[in-house]
Amino acid sequence: MTKVLIIDDEVNLRETITEMLSYTGYHVCLAKDGIEGLTKVIEFQPDIIICDVMMPELDGYGFVEQHKCSKQAHVPVVLLTAKVEQKDEEYGLSLGVKAYIRKPFTFKDLQEKINLYANKG
Repeated sequence: MTKVLIIDDEVNLRETITEMLSYTGYHVCLAKDGIEGLTKVIEFQPDIIICDVMMPELDGYGFVEQHKCSKQAHVPVVLLTAKVEQKDEEYGLSLGVKAYIRKPFTFKDLQEKINLYANKG
C-alpha cells in the first residue's frame, strides 16, 4: 500500500484528498503546514509527499528546502498550488520536486503523479 503524506493548510482540501486516496487504497497521513510536515515525514515514512506551496509557518518551498537536506530526502515531493506563474513552477522544480500541480486539479491527475513518482519499496 502506497503511503502518502498530504501537507496543506486548507482543511477541506486535506480531508477531500484523504477521503479519495483512502477509498482507492492509499495509506494517508496529514500535516497542516511545513513544520508539522517535517515531523510527519520522519514518523510516517511516506512513499511520496504532496505539499501545498502557500501555507503559514513554513511554506511549501521552505519545506522542500529543509526536506532535501534531511535523511528522508529520497522521498519525492509533488507541489500543489494555486500559483499560476511559470517562474513559480520553475522555482519549485529547481528545488528538486518531481511535479507541480496547479489548483484546481482533477483527482485523476493527482493519482497519476502519485503512481508515477512514489518510492515503492
